[in-house]
Amino acid sequence: MMTDSIRTLETLEIVGGALCLDFVNTINSRVNPEHDYLMYYSDLAGWANKVGILPSSHANQLYERANQNIEEADEALKAARDLRELLYRIFSKLVNGSNPKKEDMVSFVRYYGESISQGQFFKTEKHYMTVWRFDQALDALLLPIIHSAGELLQSDDLPHVKECPGCGWLFLDTSKNQSRRWCSMNTCGARDKMRRYHKRKQAK
Repeated sequence: MMTDSIRTLETLEIVGGALCLDFVNTINSRVNPEHDYLMYYSDLAGWANKVGILPSSHANQLYERANQNIEEADEALKAARDLRELLYRIFSKLVNGSNPKKEDMVSFVRYYGESISQGQFFKTEKHYMTVWRFDQALDALLLPIIHSAGELLQSDDLPHVKECPGCGWLFLDTSKNQSRRWCSMNTCGARDKMRRYHKRKQAK
């Protein structure tokens, strides 16, 4: 968010409604960016643990591997940031009624194909789900994020993706009448309420 006094992964709100959107929202603000929650590979693994991609045991294994392979960890972090910006460009364009750039969609299709090819089907009680192994490469934890974006792009929920006017975060509006405006009423919504309150007082 825009003005949190202390910004850590622990304080980062998960409000996107879709894994890929929460990943895009790992910069405090798209309007006034002041903090990147993914400064180090450990941040990426920590975020993946926070949102449920990785159990703590797997995250700890990746921490250790990253410490032993600094160059690979740096490359994985760069890949994550590049993916984040690609997804932001695609979804932000769609939210604002434009078509994403052709080269961005070509890049994403390549990402998505790789995500599918490296996934495995796991049978649940009612259906199959796609799972990935995260012990092969440090950037493997990006695969479920890519898959989430592909599923959202192909779903009926795509028109319900919105961009917060306060900070530029993306979120899936699942409200009954599609009336959600802010990423979070605790932050951007509260700030807007406070601004309107002060404006009314000044007008008196």
